[in-house]
Amino acid sequence: MAHFPSEFSLDEVTKEMLLAVIEKKKKWERLEKRTTILQVASFVGLAAFLLYVIANVSAVATWSERLAWFFAAPVHIFILLLLCTVYWLAVYYKGKSEKAEDDFHALRCEIIQKSIDLWKDEEQWNGRHRLFEWLKREYDINLYYEHS
Repeated sequence: MAHFPSEFSLDEVTKEMLLAVIEKKKKWERLEKRTTILQVASFVGLAAFLLYVIANVSAVATWSERLAWFFAAPVHIFILLLLCTVYWLAVYYKGKSEKAEDDFHALRCEIIQKSIDLWKDEEQWNGRHRLFEWLKREYDINLYYEHS
């Protein structure tokens, strides 16, 4: 849970919106990281498995013998299913990551559009840039522009 420095005087609505955008950013980053790890794991696993199969199949002469060799060992099917599962998980988390990114950007844009309502008095309005800089520095959240 994020805590804002005491120098920022925020009302509850603004604070809740900012906490929500921080949480959505963290969720998006977590899903992006998980997606990348799964993509790398599926690629490395597939490359290693293909190298193993190519190295061992080259000694067998015909295609039917190669297929028979491959399917004779149940571990080959298990590895293939495992690789397919890891790839499917990567695709699944990629979709969740894209949805989390869309949710994050929608809330971020809503905050930007409602800035005039969230920072009502002149002192808050003039000091909001310090809060925006802090959010950019701490969480890499840009509340200056909608398209960034």
